[in-house]
Parts: sequence; structure tokens; C-alpha cells
Amino acid sequence: MMNFETIISKNRFKTNMVLITYMLIFILIGLLVDIIRINASTLSSGFISLITFETFPTITICMLLVCIGIIFISIQNFTGIMLNGSEYKLINPNKVLSKTEKEIYGILEELIKESQSNFIPKLYVMEAPYMNAFASGWNEKNSLIAITTMLIKNLTKEELKAVMAHELSHIKHGDIRLTMCVGILSNIMLLVANSAVWMFMGNNREKGANTAKTILFILQFILPIFTLFLQMYLSRSREYMADSGAAYIMNDSKPIIRALQKISGDYSTNDYSEIDTNPTRKAAYIFNSYEAFSTHPSIQNRIKSLLGRTQ
Repeated sequence: MMNFETIISKNRFKTNMVLITYMLIFILIGLLVDIIRINASTLSSGFISLITFETFPTITICMLLVCIGIIFISIQNFTGIMLNGSEYKLINPNKVLSKTEKEIYGILEELIKESQSNFIPKLYVMEAPYMNAFASGWNEKNSLIAITTMLIKNLTKEELKAVMAHELSHIKHGDIRLTMCVGILSNIMLLVANSAVWMFMGNNREKGANTAKTILFILQFILPIFTLFLQMYLSRSREYMADSGAAYIMNDSKPIIRALQKISGDYSTNDYSEIDTNPTRKAAYIFNSYEAFSTHPSIQNRIKSLLGRTQ
């Protein structure tokens, strides 16, 4: 049986491959739009002309610059984006804390020590009637973990520690950064692919330009499905990885299993869809209630995976 470090290594490779795939598709769309723009006589001659910079790939370069700009803005404002729409409090150990706040920050300090982490993420408590948690950030130094008030009220100390260990694992594995990039890139790709078809409606173009336009038209229908499955593949992999990370840090899979069961049980008896309207945060939560079409694997499969890794 593979050890935990091997599993982490394989999953990191998978997530990197997903990001590279997105980038390649992104560049392909830019080149196709450029081929239409320059009215290339054939598809191959258009690609060669743009790739060799015989003709400057203006659209492709502009897309990349816009993408980088949006990613930079998201990085600078990720805390506001993730916590938007909710009341929240930063648990600052340098200020006067309540008994509960001291306890949950103490749990975080225990996890940092037990996981031998060289960073301490910011800890936020979010006022919410549902049980959930998420992690965010571009790197370990500016990372955060957020947990809801209802999660604190309904989980035991060990279960809460397991949830926080799950989120800490997301940060240590670096997948919160990859997920952030993928979400941004997919939106830009779909927007450009859809817009390009309508920007060049005329048919009085060379064969290569018309072929590129046809490919972009087809991509309008393929890309949404492809990006959905790619995001599901990425996110489901990272959830399994973080579950394993929680069990690994605590040297016990039972607390995270119990926590997942309690959280999913709460969602099965309550409808929170109208309460939390932040789609970015929903995708980052430890649990997503719409499992049939979710980026998250089912609770049953997550528990089976945890039990399998501890046998």
C-alpha cells in the first residue's frame, strides 16, 4: 500500500497537470481568435505565423495579460472575496478572546505543532446557521481558515480539530492556489470563446479563418462540459487528499469521519441554498450539499477512502 507522502505527490502531479491543461486550452483559444483576426488562408499557416511571431499574436498576448491581471487582483483581495456576504471575526491571539475563541485558537496551535508546520494561517469565525469550513490564500504565509459558528457549536473538540486539520492540509498541499487559478481561467476562456464567434460573424473570410471560427463555435458547447469535469476531477482529488491529511495529522481517521457525517446530516435535513449565495466560497467548503453535480465527492466515498487508507 502507498504511504501518505506518495499519495500527496501523485495528487500534486494531477493538479499541476490540470492547471497546465487549462493554460494550453487558454492559449489555443487566443491563437484561434488571432487566426480569425489575421484572416489566415489555412489553419496551419496561421498557427505557424503566430507561434513564430512572424505575425504578432495580439489577442493571445492580451488575453494572457488580462488573465494575469485578474489573478493578481484576486490574490490581493481573496479574503474579501471569500468572506463576502457574511459576518465574520478574525481570532487574534494578541487581543482579548472569549473562552470559546481561546479554545479554537488553541486547537489551531496544536495542529500547527503536530503537523510541524512553519506557518500559522489566520483563523476566522463566520456567523452562519450551517456547519461548514474552508481554507483560502495564495500561499502559506497569507493563508486563512474559516469555520462557522454552527460548526463550533455542534462538533466535539476532536471533530472540530479534524475539520481544521482538513483545511490546514489544503493549505499545506498548495491546492487552494491551484483551485483559485483554475476558476479564474475557466471563466475567461468561456467568455472569450463565446464572444469571439459573435465578433466575427461575416463569412467573407479565408478558409483558415473560417475553420478557426467553426472550432470556436464548437468549443462553445464542449468547453463548459469539459471545464465542469476538469474542475470536478481537480476538486474531488483535493478533497480526498485533505481528508487523508486530516487523518494523517491526527493519526486517526475517526474524528474526520464523524465530522463529515454530522455536517452532511445537517445539510440533509435543512436547506441552506438561499442563505449562502457566495459561489466562490461554496466551491471551497469542506462539504457541498449538491453532491450529484458537485465538485466534491460523496460523503460515502470519502469515508470509504478514509477507511481504506487506514487499514
